[in-house]
Amino acid sequence: MNPQPFQMLTALLRHLGIQVLLFGGDYEQIEQIDYGFRRKMLKDFDYQIIADAIKQYLEAGTYYSFQDDLMLQYFLFRFPEEAESTAGCQVLCMGPVLFRPMSQHKAASLLERLHIPSHCHQDFFEFFNRIPLIYSYDHWNHTIGFFLSQCGFSLKFRQIDTQTMSQLPSTDYHFLIPEEPDVAFRSIAERYMWENKIIAAVAAGNTQDALDAHYHFLQFRLMPRVPDPVRDQKNLMFTLNTLLRKAVEQARVHPFHIDNLSRQLAIQIESSCTTGQLDALPNVMIRKYCLLVNNYSRLSCSELVRACMDYIDFHYSSELSLASLADMNFVSPAYLSSQFKKETGTTITDYINDTRIRQALVLLNASDFSIGEIAVQCGFGDANYFTRTFKKLLGKTPTVYRKGIRNH
Repeated sequence: MNPQPFQMLTALLRHLGIQVLLFGGDYEQIEQIDYGFRRKMLKDFDYQIIADAIKQYLEAGTYYSFQDDLMLQYFLFRFPEEAESTAGCQVLCMGPVLFRPMSQHKAASLLERLHIPSHCHQDFFEFFNRIPLIYSYDHWNHTIGFFLSQCGFSLKFRQIDTQTMSQLPSTDYHFLIPEEPDVAFRSIAERYMWENKIIAAVAAGNTQDALDAHYHFLQFRLMPRVPDPVRDQKNLMFTLNTLLRKAVEQARVHPFHIDNLSRQLAIQIESSCTTGQLDALPNVMIRKYCLLVNNYSRLSCSELVRACMDYIDFHYSSELSLASLADMNFVSPAYLSSQFKKETGTTITDYINDTRIRQALVLLNASDFSIGEIAVQCGFGDANYFTRTFKKLLGKTPTVYRKGIRNH
């Protein structure tokens, strides 16, 4: 073992105000693991429980991360036997640290769960205020891993589930070696890679690929920008909303549709009150933006066909025909009909009817307008023609469709 990197690591941590404990076989310093907090707050707490758990679960040459029942994060390294004499200890314990400020909600939950009396609440908050706040989980991990690897150790990384004290699957950690770039920078590059994969998948309207990429993106912990976790998460959601909006622009969806969805989601983000509500939003946002691409993408269309489709989308309630659209774009009806069918796989008449029926479905679901009124609003001058077209496309009349909705 090369002792110099180890000495540099402990000096760095202490300079940052992070506690470093070096446990020998007797673990006589174990009460210092939480600065004696449990002894003070929880009567008759036996620190030997923690010492026994460390002895039982820590394997030599392995670097561990765990969060305890107080939501404090620790990092431990069990030295191989041959290195214990050089290190002067058996286990290196770093922490506690926090990766997010203690919110009022979490504090209240802890106070209730631990049955801490009200006269001790001031000490409780003073304790958590003294815990160092580390803003980047990945950077912290890789910095410690770098120094330990420079000591000559071949490392594995494990997370411990403190609810069951079981070890989660191990991960081989490829820490810095001279020929490789800094792992922290590599981690950032990987995060941006998954972010770009989200954008590419949404631009292609591929919902599942976008959801999968977002799942991988979430594995990288992002540094909080503001102390309030709800506000911090809202800011991240607004950023995601912007990224998804720009992705959909790549699919040549008309800005009107993009802006409409973007505004709806911005309102939903800002009106969310809890992190739980915000956690559910990314998948909803991804699905809606992908649906927008699948419904309105003009990426493969020529300028002529794109102009016709956009005009139909925004003027579906007006009188529309092949002849009028051709005249508007200074081409012959025959040429427009041929190009439209070639590029979209459907005729202009069918596209007009499909667009009008989509709008009719919205009104049938969300309004009390009569069938005749909906027919007029959607550009069908004749209610009978509307009913025939609706049944042809959906297999049932508008009246039967609406009854089915209301019965549910």
